[in-house]
Amino acid sequence: MGDDVNMRLRPTTDSPVITQLDDGTRIGVYCEEGEGWYRIIYGNYRGYVSAEYVFLPSKDYLVANVIEGGLHLRQNPGLYSTIIRDLSEGTGLKILNMTGDWYYVEIEETNENGTIEVINGYVHKDYIKISNAEQPGTMIKIGMSGAEVRNIQQELRSRNFMIAPATGYFGEVTEGAVKAFQRKAGLAADGIVGPETYAMLFSDNGISTTVAEMFGITGEVKLSTWDEIDKQWKKGTTALVTDVKTGLQYTAYRFGGWYHADCEPYTAADTAIMLEIFGGEWSWNRRAIWVTLSNGVTYAASQHGMPHMVDVIAGNNFPGHFCIHFNDSKVHETSAECPRHQACVQYAYNAAH
Repeated sequence: MGDDVNMRLRPTTDSPVITQLDDGTRIGVYCEEGEGWYRIIYGNYRGYVSAEYVFLPSKDYLVANVIEGGLHLRQNPGLYSTIIRDLSEGTGLKILNMTGDWYYVEIEETNENGTIEVINGYVHKDYIKISNAEQPGTMIKIGMSGAEVRNIQQELRSRNFMIAPATGYFGEVTEGAVKAFQRKAGLAADGIVGPETYAMLFSDNGISTTVAEMFGITGEVKLSTWDEIDKQWKKGTTALVTDVKTGLQYTAYRFGGWYHADCEPYTAADTAIMLEIFGGEWSWNRRAIWVTLSNGVTYAASQHGMPHMVDVIAGNNFPGHFCIHFNDSKVHETSAECPRHQACVQYAYNAAH
């Protein structure tokens, strides 16, 4: 059960290697010798291999899961054999035997009468992942793809644990969303959709979150007026800025401003994060943000990303300052509200709720 498995002269990992065996190689097993070693025969060779790489069909079975939806369960080992049915990703099964690149497997299904039906057939080994579980069960995790993954993603989206589109591929974004759901549901946050997580996800339990909460923003996001915020965010202090669409965070330093906050990234590291938010190029484009003050209160806001005019922090790699607008903030030059900034402020508020 593995490629390039070492067959050794003695049952130790530091013993000389006699030859290497490929996945699926048939061997003769004399006995189990020592702890975790089989004494075997392969052609004219005699030696030992680690028991973890040996599958004894007459002794036990292996538990595995389908890694790609639509896998054909066939009547015989071969691409042109009759298809018994298609298996969805995550399906748990037992491996009973091996024939070249094919596994002879057993699955259990509950029919319309509520009774369990046992089905046997062959599947190609490239679409099966061996599990450490003692009994087969549905297990959908990173690397899998298919319709069932898409269903899970859609349910995570409906509960606001996932922003990305439902693609049918279980990647790191989906894994993170599953972990967030598991934490909120009081389950072990392993990022794997096993039977318990699946049942909780598709039951009517009302477990949900907000985008802000998913990015670590606790408490209510407020749509307060600039007059109120101006009193709370004192000049000469910092605040945490969270970009609504990416979740990236950096620290901003407010040094001035009377109709809105004139700010700079606090350090060179903060500047690098801000530049990443704007796609690697400074821009006047507006972005929806949440601004969390030192007292833990968060406000809906908007910023642009173009360094201009006054530069008050040396060594932060930001040659100027930028502006953060809040609800009813105004532009200094015109004493009027900026429609684009105000639209982003409202977007930030709506996204948080």
